[in-house]
Parts: sequence; C-alpha cells; structure tokens
Amino acid sequence: MNILVIGGGAREHAICWSIKKSKECKELFCIPGNAGIQEIAICKEINLKNKRELLKFCKEKVIDLVVIGPEQYLEDGISDFLRSKKISVFGPSKKAAKLETSKTFAKNFLLKNNINTANYSEFQSYSNAKKFIKTSKFPLVIKADGLAAGKGVIICSSKKEAFIGLDKIMKQKKFGKAGNKIIIEDYLDGFEISYFAFFDKNSFLKLGYALDHKRAFDEDKGPNTGGMGSFTPSKVVTKKMEAEILKKIVKPTFQGLKKEDLIYRGILFFGLMITKKGPFVIEYNVRFGDPECQTLLRNLKTDLLKIIKLNIQDRLSEIQIKNTKQNVITVVLASKGYPGKFKINSKLKNLSNASSIKGVEIFHAGTAIKKGKVVSTGGRVLSITSKAKNLKTARIQAYKTIELIDWSNGFFRSDIGLKNS
Repeated sequence: MNILVIGGGAREHAICWSIKKSKECKELFCIPGNAGIQEIAICKEINLKNKRELLKFCKEKVIDLVVIGPEQYLEDGISDFLRSKKISVFGPSKKAAKLETSKTFAKNFLLKNNINTANYSEFQSYSNAKKFIKTSKFPLVIKADGLAAGKGVIICSSKKEAFIGLDKIMKQKKFGKAGNKIIIEDYLDGFEISYFAFFDKNSFLKLGYALDHKRAFDEDKGPNTGGMGSFTPSKVVTKKMEAEILKKIVKPTFQGLKKEDLIYRGILFFGLMITKKGPFVIEYNVRFGDPECQTLLRNLKTDLLKIIKLNIQDRLSEIQIKNTKQNVITVVLASKGYPGKFKINSKLKNLSNASSIKGVEIFHAGTAIKKGKVVSTGGRVLSITSKAKNLKTARIQAYKTIELIDWSNGFFRSDIGLKNS
C-alpha cells in the first residue's frame, strides 16, 4: 500500500514509525513532516487548504490510504473530500469531528446519550457570561467552544481568575474565533486519564489508555500545554474501572454515533475524569492525542496498518489488539518559553548518541533540517519515549536520553510518571 500521513508533529512521527514496520507498507509519504519523519518517509510541502492540490498529489503517488493526524484538517473537511474522490481515509467525517471541534455539540451529544459529564452553561455574550460567574460556585472551568490546540481550557478557583479567563477568551481573543462561544462548567474532582478506542460503522475496539501531564511545569504548575508527557499503565486504573469506562462511556458513545448517523472511521480519544462517582467525560478528541499517541504506539504489538485497514472497511470485529506487557513513558522536550513565546532555529545536537539508549525511541515534533543540522521550529520539539519492564527503569532511560541531548534552549518536566503511577 502507498500511504500518506498528514501532519508534522511527534504524533505523526509515531504513526509513520508504526506504519513503516508493517509488511503491507510499500511507500510512505508525509505532508509536511519534520526532520525525524523524513528519515523514514518522503516528506512534501503542500498547501493543505488547497484540496485540489492534495488530490493531485494523491493521484500522482497512487495513494491507497490517507491517515489524518491533526484535528484542524478534519474540521476543514479533508476526510469528506478525499472519500468523495474514492480515496480511503482514516479519520472521521467533518460532521462527526464536531465531537471535538465544538464543545457545545459534544456536550449536547453527551446529554442526549446519558453519558456522565459535568453540568454546564453555554454563552455567546460576554456580559451574560460575566453575570453567570458572579453567582457561581468555585472552582469552575471555562472552555473555548472551538479548537484551541489543547490550550482553550481555564480552571478558575475564584471570581477574579474567572473574570481574567473570560477576558482572555472573549475580549482579547486569545484563541481567535474558537472563543466566540464558550461553555462554563462545574469543576470535577478526581484524576484524568486519556482513553482510546477505534470506531467504525459496525463496532469499536479498545486500544488502551495513558495518563497525560498537561501543565508546563513540575507538580502540575504553570499554564496548560498540548501535553508535556504521558505514561501507561497505571496502578490506579483497575480492570473494574476499565469495564465501567467501556460500559458507561465507550459503548453509549458508539450507540449515539450510530443513532445520529455520524460516520466515524478512526480513533476516538475520551478525555476522562475519574471521580468518586465514576468516570465522567471532560472532552472528546477525534484523533490520537499527543503525547499519548507516542506512548500507546510504543506499547502496541498488533500491526497498526492492519488495524487501520480493517477500520476503514468497517471490519474491526475481525481483529484483536495485543499490547506489550511493558511500561512506556513519554517525556516532551520543549522550547524555553512554551506555551508562550519561544525562539526557533536552535540546534539540536547529540541526537544519534541519545537514540542508541536501549528501549528509547525519539519522535520529532517541531524540527527541521537547515544547512545539514537539525534545528527547533516549534514549541514542543521532541518526544522521548522509553519502554521497559517497569516504570522506574523506563523513567531512568528517558531522562538519561534528555541528559545526553543536553539542549540548553529546552526544558522538560522531571516528574512525568510519578503521580498516579
């Protein structure tokens, strides 16, 4: 098969790495890719807003399958467009993608299908939202309705914090049009997990879970980021809990999609809060998470391409997923200043030495090759993934790798995998 992966982050590097291992992979392409991806795939710069240009590329390269990484391209309707041109796509339709691209759509879906989620109110008026905050109990959570690269959520412990958060979203337009509408919801107390399952027209197939670290700094301090690290498995996620997640969250979601005739062929990410009352859905994401994807694909034993192929043919029921019985951790190495302002074009040295550590794979995110050297081009730059028989060893390997890379313009969290491990 000739396969095209769309995206240029560490998630897409992990997807390319996993697909490349399959015997069914003939040629692998990536748009736009990065310095790491171009070592295993043919990377191409194409304006993805121009669907005709993308179609032309797919026809020239005789692409059999397109795997869409980032949510933005699903919102843009690339999956619908390519399917209408008889090209197979791993990724939901634009309408089904609203589970992520619109918080209000997701909330309405959850309520209609009796799936546990926090109580909420939605607002398009700044003054009405402000009035609501004045009479609210704290803490509470303010969310931009649209896509905000994983950063459109503000947890507020006081009225002052809530007014500042409301200003950022609706007045200062920190997240652009995504903040034209907001939801304000009750704060849920518990711990978060990211749960993943493949969905097709006829069935769903669980992949597994990871625990993500969203805050920029140790001890869950600092601003929210796209994710600073993740790990799997966790002792706090029991078999009984997983069974409850499947029964109360995953199965009713599948039934809801079917009932509303939403075409979903792809991976569905359940952002869950595990409370004393059981699992609650915080959010849906209609694609692999980042850095959870890197963690889960390092843990996957089954051929990913085989899963995807059956997924797009509505034949998921014909395969079982096997994972390794090891522990996997991902630590993100980010540019200093992220998720705020940061410098780019900083050289990354010692990558080949660092890559030689047993059990470690380094997935690139914001990187490029300039004048023969690997340089940083984004906020999150590298995902160091480490696999071992126990989490302690996996952590040691990951942090030893970061030490060897010795990147003075980068930072990372030193506590990935310690909490709820």
